[in-house]
Amino acid sequence: MLLAVACLFGASGAVLAQTNSAVPMQRPTPSADAGAEKQPLAWSRLSDGQQRLLAPLQGEWDRMQPGRQHRLAEHALHWTTLPPERQRQIQDRLTRWSKMTPEQRRQVRENARAFHNLTPEQRAKVSEAFRKFQSLPPEQRRALRERWRTMTPEQRRRWAIGHADKPVPMHPPAQQSH
Repeated sequence: MLLAVACLFGASGAVLAQTNSAVPMQRPTPSADAGAEKQPLAWSRLSDGQQRLLAPLQGEWDRMQPGRQHRLAEHALHWTTLPPERQRQIQDRLTRWSKMTPEQRRQVRENARAFHNLTPEQRAKVSEAFRKFQSLPPEQRRALRERWRTMTPEQRRRWAIGHADKPVPMHPPAQQSH
């Protein structure tokens, strides 16, 4: 079951088990001026570091809600203090996010909500399953994702139940007859 969840999360392109995710969530964050109406934040008002990190979102910046602009700008201020490798990871995620369709973004948000609604123990198990999934060679991950996409919800459920608490297979599950 946990591999199934990890596979689903992997297919959506979001590593939800990590903190400081660079996936722009649309969940409001409480702040001191939460009640105040925020004004749009011009791209030109961002620092060079913020602009560099948020560059993948520049094309949609003016269409974003002002609150989201401000949250991303605040996050980017923090991100500029991180090591260069971590900054590259964040920028890569923002690039993937900017290339997603609205449906793919909705799915990522849904997956994130589901992940955060798990117990800490369940999150740890999903995170471990995801790490195992990520350790597979790229061709095996692709094959496993493709197999998962072609399954019906009932086939996914049966496969997940049958593979609960088992190690990640070295080869994707065999094609079941429909």
